[in-house]
Amino acid sequence: MSGSVSRMPDPCRQADTPLVHSVIALTEILEQRWQRYRSHGDFDLFVEFTVSLNGLTERLRRRQMPGLVRSCQELENAALALFGDPSAHPVPLDQANAIERKFAQLLDELRRHDAPALPARRLSDEIGETDDGTTARPRSILIVAPGDHAWVTSLQAQLAFFGFTIQIVDWSEQPCATTAPLAILFVPERPGAAYLPAEISFIMALRTHYPTSSFYCLAVPENLQSIVLLQRAGADACIPVESGISDILSRMLDLICQDEQEADRVLVVEDSATASAHVRRSLTQHGIDSLAIADPRKLLEAAASYRPDAILMDMYMPFCSGVEATAALRQVADYHALPVIYLSSETDIVQQVEALRLGGDQFLTKPVNPVVLAAVVKTKIARYREMRHSGQHDSLTRLLNHSTSKMRIGQMVADSSPHGRLIVAMIDIDRFKSINDNYGHPLGDKVIRSLAWLLRGRLRSTDLIGRYGGEEFIVALPDTDINGALEQLDRIREDFAVLPHAHPDGPLYATFSCGIASLDDFPSASTLIGGADAALLAAKRRGRNRVLPAAADWTASSVAGMQMEEAAGSLL
Repeated sequence: MSGSVSRMPDPCRQADTPLVHSVIALTEILEQRWQRYRSHGDFDLFVEFTVSLNGLTERLRRRQMPGLVRSCQELENAALALFGDPSAHPVPLDQANAIERKFAQLLDELRRHDAPALPARRLSDEIGETDDGTTARPRSILIVAPGDHAWVTSLQAQLAFFGFTIQIVDWSEQPCATTAPLAILFVPERPGAAYLPAEISFIMALRTHYPTSSFYCLAVPENLQSIVLLQRAGADACIPVESGISDILSRMLDLICQDEQEADRVLVVEDSATASAHVRRSLTQHGIDSLAIADPRKLLEAAASYRPDAILMDMYMPFCSGVEATAALRQVADYHALPVIYLSSETDIVQQVEALRLGGDQFLTKPVNPVVLAAVVKTKIARYREMRHSGQHDSLTRLLNHSTSKMRIGQMVADSSPHGRLIVAMIDIDRFKSINDNYGHPLGDKVIRSLAWLLRGRLRSTDLIGRYGGEEFIVALPDTDINGALEQLDRIREDFAVLPHAHPDGPLYATFSCGIASLDDFPSASTLIGGADAALLAAKRRGRNRVLPAAADWTASSVAGMQMEEAAGSLL
């Protein structure tokens, strides 16, 4: 058994293939498990039902159905409150009936609003059917606001420019939309003050009618009572009064451009086959992928190949303890922040504290409640991914930062086939220094963010977009030829040139220059980026506000010479 590596199949996925594609298939399994519990009253069957509820919650969260997520969590919490110990089951009839009523209500809502999971899409993608024949979610925004509010006109213009369709209703009107909008924005009668009771009641009514929409309450005071009341009414986000239209627009684009969340991966380091199987079964029921090793000496090798988001580590194993294995893991830079959760029957508080001091993140005592185990794992993974995301992305634009962009392009080049197509573009806002000098850095930041949003809105989810530094951006377009890239980026250039940037003295307009290079002509990541940078320099020399391709006959030395000129400040 020592040193073995194993994967555990998901019994639900084997028995019910549609589970991968449909929430309804998962609810059918839930119904079966609930009926089995009602028939037999066995505690293990109640655990299975509750674990499956947690899995349904995660599936709905990934589908961006916040209202249904809330309903599912309420049912899950009601079930958890009845967990108790095995002797408390079957639960009393009145409590079982209460659970069943909540479950029936949830099933009714799910059947009314079931929709297939969709891949991430850009605003430039064609509205209608996706590649797999499913229908895309509408890009409609409902704005509930006083008719004369100053924000409404600006919001409508900005959102429409980025491809959203807008419906505006007053607080006294009822929306006429039969299809749930992507999001609903609420602008209160008194921005910065607490929402009125009538406004909160209106939000609650809309939440019941549109359980799958995302609710954003704008101009909310930084007051705990106000935020809590709005959350209870159904708000998914409470946006502070000082946040402007730019923050709202960014959130709407996030809804459209959000990539499909990758599956959670957990490496289980456990020498007991029985304990390992029990842990992995609990993880699988919550949609968490896992890989198990029995020999801690295989830890670094398994971590390098599997790339886990967290490690479940037994405390006592052959050759070394879990604490020693974790200390060794922390010697590798890539794993400094990787969550390590200890599993042990150890109840000595001193030993537990020492284990945490030496590199662990959490200590769970065996046997572990499967719901608690999954909750701890998911929480640790979420925080780890947030930290990793912030280290890889630019804070102003939320695009990839300089180093991550270069690394990803290197990976794209390395992974490309011998005849694969890849275009890299370098984009620079024209005369940006004069924008900062004449209008101030806050407006300069708005211009940078606007270009970032436009790139996110117009390019595909498979394209790479990064902020290379200052006012410069880098884009990588896989499976695209030079002519297609020229056409697409030139359309974006034209759109950006007519995009107004609000200023008290009147709208400001800006342009950008762009250089592009093809993998066909520049066969390495460094020369590909260098070729695009040299083409950008040529575009500026020819008058700016244009897109130019790199010449196929440019040599590495000629590209280096052009970049040296740029570094010397020949073009400001």
